[in-house]
Amino acid sequence: MPEPVRPSEGWGVLHLFLRVDHAAAADLAPGAGKDLAAVLSRFSERLQLHPFSVLGHKADIMLMALSDDLTELRALQTDVLACDAAPALELSWSYLSLTEGSDYTTTPEQYREEMAAKGVEGEDLERRVEEFAERMASYLESKLHPRMPEWALGCFYPMSHRREGADNWYSLDFEERKRLMHDHGRSGRAYTGKVVQLVSGSTGLDDWEWGVTLFAHDLYDLKDIVYKMRYDEASARYAEFGDFVIGLRRSPEELVTEVGLDRGR
Repeated sequence: MPEPVRPSEGWGVLHLFLRVDHAAAADLAPGAGKDLAAVLSRFSERLQLHPFSVLGHKADIMLMALSDDLTELRALQTDVLACDAAPALELSWSYLSLTEGSDYTTTPEQYREEMAAKGVEGEDLERRVEEFAERMASYLESKLHPRMPEWALGCFYPMSHRREGADNWYSLDFEERKRLMHDHGRSGRAYTGKVVQLVSGSTGLDDWEWGVTLFAHDLYDLKDIVYKMRYDEASARYAEFGDFVIGLRRSPEELVTEVGLDRGR
């Protein structure tokens, strides 16, 4: 096994999108689908793996994998494409990104200044700053090392900030970008308990700047959060979106049956 390759900050996030060739699947040896299920089950014990059966033509299978070791992500890709069901599988798309914190969160020092400006001082100020620092440390941990829930639906899409004329995100000053992101985040928090989001950075790693993964219980909530948040100025003026892929969470055994990989001769 090659040596681990670990980012100095964050976890690698790999999305694999596979199509099933049903003509080839009919010629698979008995048990080929079970071999793919065994591969997925094995990697579920080694890294965080979320398998989905995809709705629509863009793929049949979506695998989302998170790991602190990029070598493990590569091993998953290799073993999926080398399993007994591989003759009926095509890797039609993939996406690589890295979990990250936000550039727009308030630091404890900035929070101290804000509280002091409001007249908070002494022990009360120190207590508030300490509690704030603890909350922010927990928030950063949840961004860098997320544990995504095993909810029924998964949605993935890539996005970038627009860089066109007056709508150039990167020409805005920091405070304006922070204001826009704060408003955008407030819209998303309205879906707490309904949608869990992971925004992972991919600038320099893939074709877009971020990969966005949403988990939900209800398809309506996925549609609604994306629709509502597009009215935020951060999206309406400054965001570009790639293709959306929607999947149904399945166990490895359920997945191979649903996509037709257990019908060999």
